[in-house]
Amino acid sequence: MDKNKIEGFNIAVKPLAAVVALAVAQWALPVHAQELAEGQQDATGLQSVVVTANKRVEKLENVPMAISVISEAELQRNNVREIEDIVALTPSLTQASGTTAANNALFMRGIGTVSVGIGVESDVSVILDDIPIAVQFQAFRDLADVARVEVLKGPQSTLFGKSAVAGAINIVTKPISGPVTYRGSAYYTDDKEWRLAASVGGRMTDTFGMRIAVNKSDMPGNFTNLTTGEKVNGSSGKTMMAKFSWTPIKNLDIDFMPQYNEQENTRGVTAVNGFYRTTGSAAAGNLERIPVDISTAYMNGNPQLPASLVLAGIDPTNPNNRYVRRDAPTGISSRTHGAGLKLSYTLPNDATLMSISSYQRYKANDSRDQDFTDVPTIARPGETRFSVGNLQFGTYDITSKTQELRLVSPDAGNFRYVAGLWWARNEIERHFIRGFCVAPAVCAANSPSSPTNYYTDIYNVNKAVFGQATWDFAPTWTLVMGARRNLEESGFNYERNFYTDQLDRSTFVPGPVGKDVFSSSDNEDWATTGKLSIQKQLNREWMVYAMTATGHKGKAYDVTSGLQASAAFPVDPEKSRTYELGTKANLLNNRLSIAATVYHTDFRHYQQNTSFVLPDDPTIYTQLNSIPKIRTRGFEIDANMLLASNWSMNASLAYTRPTIEDWKNGPCYQDNTNPVIPGTGAGEGGSLGGWNRDCFAIRPGATTGVQDLSGGIFPGTPKVKVNIGSNYDIRFPSLPFGAFINGNVRYQSDYQTNINNDPRSVNDSYTIADLGFGIRDNKDRYRLSFQIKNLFDRFYIPNANASGPSFRAGPTSTSPSITVNSWVPPRDVFRYFSAKLDVKF
Repeated sequence: MDKNKIEGFNIAVKPLAAVVALAVAQWALPVHAQELAEGQQDATGLQSVVVTANKRVEKLENVPMAISVISEAELQRNNVREIEDIVALTPSLTQASGTTAANNALFMRGIGTVSVGIGVESDVSVILDDIPIAVQFQAFRDLADVARVEVLKGPQSTLFGKSAVAGAINIVTKPISGPVTYRGSAYYTDDKEWRLAASVGGRMTDTFGMRIAVNKSDMPGNFTNLTTGEKVNGSSGKTMMAKFSWTPIKNLDIDFMPQYNEQENTRGVTAVNGFYRTTGSAAAGNLERIPVDISTAYMNGNPQLPASLVLAGIDPTNPNNRYVRRDAPTGISSRTHGAGLKLSYTLPNDATLMSISSYQRYKANDSRDQDFTDVPTIARPGETRFSVGNLQFGTYDITSKTQELRLVSPDAGNFRYVAGLWWARNEIERHFIRGFCVAPAVCAANSPSSPTNYYTDIYNVNKAVFGQATWDFAPTWTLVMGARRNLEESGFNYERNFYTDQLDRSTFVPGPVGKDVFSSSDNEDWATTGKLSIQKQLNREWMVYAMTATGHKGKAYDVTSGLQASAAFPVDPEKSRTYELGTKANLLNNRLSIAATVYHTDFRHYQQNTSFVLPDDPTIYTQLNSIPKIRTRGFEIDANMLLASNWSMNASLAYTRPTIEDWKNGPCYQDNTNPVIPGTGAGEGGSLGGWNRDCFAIRPGATTGVQDLSGGIFPGTPKVKVNIGSNYDIRFPSLPFGAFINGNVRYQSDYQTNINNDPRSVNDSYTIADLGFGIRDNKDRYRLSFQIKNLFDRFYIPNANASGPSFRAGPTSTSPSITVNSWVPPRDVFRYFSAKLDVKF
């Protein structure tokens, strides 16, 4: 076995051993198991876990598909606040972070869609209380009042439609139950994050109940902006969620669910943390890093932008650098409001007929400081002195309406089914401005700072009929069959010019039709998806199953600032097919549950926005690609153990191998160790000079190149991810309260971050351990908990290819290039401490 792999595994185990040792030390104390309180384990076995992955309530152990469930107790123990925290706890999930939160993406089993435009839908659907979120980045906000999170792995298009071609995340909020109860919590960390939450809920009468929850939070950030003295790379939010349940007549339940959210997010600010030159060649084995004299460095080789000015007060060679200079904001500010209405009627045969309606409106303003500094980098027309900064900004306006009719059979009997009709309409409007160009200059796409100013809107209407049946056709055999027939109609309008001072519609004058004005409408896409599984109950403890399913995501549009006439035509739909073998077991008298899965999934016409930069140009360009075929394979294990009546443990592992199976014209990456060979006009082996050695001109004499990425790594996911958690409860017989201690360890191997397979864009492996402890009232009236995140203060760099400024080792455009590394650290890259108080009465 590879020595590095063995060492990586040992690193992952050592922090866990420390956490478990602490728990074992407590185990040795002469104490007894604490009396059961809400959220604790049953003293005789694991609590039953129910899911709604098949649009009906079922026990997790009986569902023949791969599902990871994060319970309310786990959410509380790990202080989960946002979807990023869910990713950290779920090995099958990863996240790609974009230039702002609006460009973030969720990956399931290594597959997800990175998009900077509104014309490409996500591969992983996010559903909140039976209602899908219209655009995935809307999910990057505070998670409030959540009872559990179900991670549904593999294509889920049969029941959840488009945008579930790789999987789905089903978020279920807390139900209305029992007498009226009031709850509150307060959370604070040593780096000044705070959260406040309160809720009231319960049955007011036999026919009416309600639940209202409010939440407010603020995380200032882990970077300091030297220009303003403020913290950045943080987020804050305000959330209100409510449920009102009314039973006006027998057998009819009406649930009304309004919600509101405000979110401020300054993530996406990158800091320089590497500054060097390279010489030699990796192919020749003499590649070498050379330190740079910062006093001789200039941004873009421009004499007006010396590094001493642009990076004043910043050490760009420090890999741990947390200082930036910005004179314009980076981030997104959003507001969401909407409501869901659910009517459930129990028919005489105990089947349930449901109507689920929803309306949601999302509005946001986003911005980014494109020159990564607080000094001007652009000259006004007729001037040579820089006086203007390079900024991009825009707005989103998204309206989503859905209607579902669902018929759910009774749970009894050997034949059960769910069937329904679905309708949804999403309307997305986007205004975007980048760079700087004003009259009397002639403004075009190739002008300095690559200016653009565009308005675009996209719509899609989905209509579907779906159904799924479960048949126990023999005493120990079960067959599940499902199908969906979906019709999507979509289109877009796009208007552009390149004058960045035309800030609203009243001053905006688009360019000519066919060059700067495009539209496409009434594009229909019929699709049929299905699911088939067979399940065998081997005995009371073990179940095995085999499953296949297909996924389908509708047509996409390359609606970005670089839109060309050819992009007026939609990109082909994305399709997936998976094969899965799995087993689930409930062992040791319900003290150990195990779920294991192996899978193989192919994706055809994969829709992917590729981002790239050009030499000496900090602007990020994007292009929509349709990759002919990608594949992901791997296996997953989830286990929950009750080691003693007061000691529980959970563990999960994912081995994921996503690969590019067929892509002949993939993007290249820059490589200044491959210079042009004199007399040939090309680099080594006839490649394109200044680019990697597998990059060849698209045609003789062209300066644009492509490389054959067939067989390459699909980026964004480590080969191995592991998460292990443990909780131990202690009771003191003579005291009115008990204590608890818990720990969590997660490990992930290194992984490629760029689809061009640049070897410099690889994130190193790391292991992070967390430790928590506290006291809890025996009657569950209060809970005071403390947590140390990143217990051993393990430093890691999560995004090896974050965008940043370009520098040269001299004041000319031909001076030698400098390799500049930039990063955006996640929340726990530095150790921090927290305290939380929960009360209930």
